[in-house]
Amino acid sequence: MQLPAINHKQCNQIAASGTIPSQVELLNSSLETVVSIENAVASIPPESFSVRPPPVKLIAGYAIQGRLGSGSFASVFRGVRVNNSTNNSANDHATTQDVVAIKAISRSEKLSKKILENLEIEISILRNYRHPNIVEMYHVEKTTGHYYLVLEFCAGGDLQRLIRSRNAGRLSETLSRRLFRDLASGLRFLYERQLIHRDIKPQNLLLTGPLPLDETEDCSKDATEEENRTKTDFPTEKFSLKIADFGFARHLQSTSLAETLCGSPLYMAPEILQHQRCVYIVNIENLTMLTSD
Repeated sequence: MQLPAINHKQCNQIAASGTIPSQVELLNSSLETVVSIENAVASIPPESFSVRPPPVKLIAGYAIQGRLGSGSFASVFRGVRVNNSTNNSANDHATTQDVVAIKAISRSEKLSKKILENLEIEISILRNYRHPNIVEMYHVEKTTGHYYLVLEFCAGGDLQRLIRSRNAGRLSETLSRRLFRDLASGLRFLYERQLIHRDIKPQNLLLTGPLPLDETEDCSKDATEEENRTKTDFPTEKFSLKIADFGFARHLQSTSLAETLCGSPLYMAPEILQHQRCVYIVNIENLTMLTSD
C-alpha cells in the first residue's frame, strides 16, 4: 500500500513529536485538510466565481460591438444603443437609430499632419451636408486616444461585396442602372456645392440593406444568403446606395486640389496619375472605371 503524501505541516508535526505516525493517522490528517479546504470554498459567495465580462466601450450612448471593417488608420465597428440619451452637440445631427457604424481613428504616430487635416475636412463635410445618397454622420467624439465618428449603419455592406457574391459574377443591367442613378444623384449634390470626392470605388459605396426581392436577376452564389434575403424581404423603397469615406474629398477652392495625387490607383483618372491639373474629371473617371467592374 502506498503511503499518502505528507504536506509541510505534517512534516513539522513529525519533527516535533519525534515519532512516525501510522498510515491511518496520516490518512485522517489528510482528510481533515481536504475537509477544511472544502469548507473554505463553500463559504465563498457563488457570484465570486462568475466570469466578469470585459468593460463595454460606450460612444455617445452606443456600445461598440463587432468589427465591420478596417483600414490603415481606422477601424469601423457596429454600435448598438444602450440608453435613450445622446451626447449630440448643437452641431451634430440628432439620431434615434438603434444601430450605427462607429469609425474609430487611433491617434497614433502614424497619423501625420496631412492625415489629420483630411480627417477634419471629412468631419466638416459630413457635418454640414446631408443627402439621401450620402452616408450621414450623427456625432463626433474626440478622446486622448481616438477620434470616433458615429455614422449611419448600412446593413447591405459595400458594392464590392455585392458584385463578388452574385451568381453571375456581375450585376444585371437593371440593378446597375438603379445603383448608378443613386450614385449620380449623390455626386450631383456634391458638384452643386463645389465638392469632389476623389476616391469613388466599390468599397466606398454602401447599401442600406440586402438586395430586395424584386431584383430577380441578381441571385447570390450562396444559397444561405438567398434564404436570408427571402426571410428579410427588405423593402425596395428603402434600398439605396450611399457614398461613404470622404477622407480625400475637397472643396474646389483649395489651390492644390487639382494637383494632388490621391485615391485608389485602379480607379484614378489618368490626369491625376500624370500629375496634371484637373477638376471634375476625377469623379467622371472614377465612374468610368466603376462601370467596367
